[in-house]
Amino acid sequence: MKAICIMNLKGGVGKTITAANMAAILARDHGKKVLLVDCDSQCNLTWFVGPEEGCRTLPELLTKPVFPGYESYISWTAMSAGVDILPADASLMALDASQLLAAPGEGRIHARVLSDLVDTVRKRKAYDFVIFDCPPAFNAAAACALRAADEVIIPIKLDAFALLGMDNLLAQIKNMQRINPKLRLAGALITMRTRADGVDAAEQQLRSVQGLPVFQRVIRRSSKVDGSTFDRSPITVFSPKSATGIDYRRFVREYLSQEGLIDG
Repeated sequence: MKAICIMNLKGGVGKTITAANMAAILARDHGKKVLLVDCDSQCNLTWFVGPEEGCRTLPELLTKPVFPGYESYISWTAMSAGVDILPADASLMALDASQLLAAPGEGRIHARVLSDLVDTVRKRKAYDFVIFDCPPAFNAAAACALRAADEVIIPIKLDAFALLGMDNLLAQIKNMQRINPKLRLAGALITMRTRADGVDAAEQQLRSVQGLPVFQRVIRRSSKVDGSTFDRSPITVFSPKSATGIDYRRFVREYLSQEGLIDG
């Protein structure tokens, strides 16, 4: 079982689209069971996959004094069979990293709760993958997810702002490895790739960053992605022959091959 953080401290790089499509491809194409965890207070992933109404949410779980088990927090999704979600709600915005250090008591965030969830899922063989959709900030939910994860995948759009923030993100991951020594960087995933001026040079620069593996497959930009979000469908279902749909399938195969989970 693999627990993966989809993370970048910059917004608008395709984190949620990557998490949703990776989950759908793993389930539909490879027969895997996937648990999505929405760690972003914007709740875009929760809205996109369509959990059942009235389900319990991540902010409630994060503030439980003792890990209560995960089953009552998990919802099926309308997006795909084989994909479940631990959803978020707007109250996640009120939880910040300072609460990780708060004295025991009501409202304190318990840093190990997502680690306990991953450990329980692993022991019970309930899922093949847990995918955390992290916010574009290093907050309490992101810290808990990184503490629980095995790997980090960094979606990145090739522009100057994203490249400037990479050193900070890598430093944050390195800091979390002191708490979670098993955490490793699976790689950066280039998303929304275009042929704009400077993009080729930016890709070359990214691939030259020491200590940063970069997936060979890139995700090309397609207007079909916007349509897929309105339809609340993975791009691989909404427009499977689009450049983006083809690229996400190829990326997932590359990732599984890299992990030794399928033949190359």
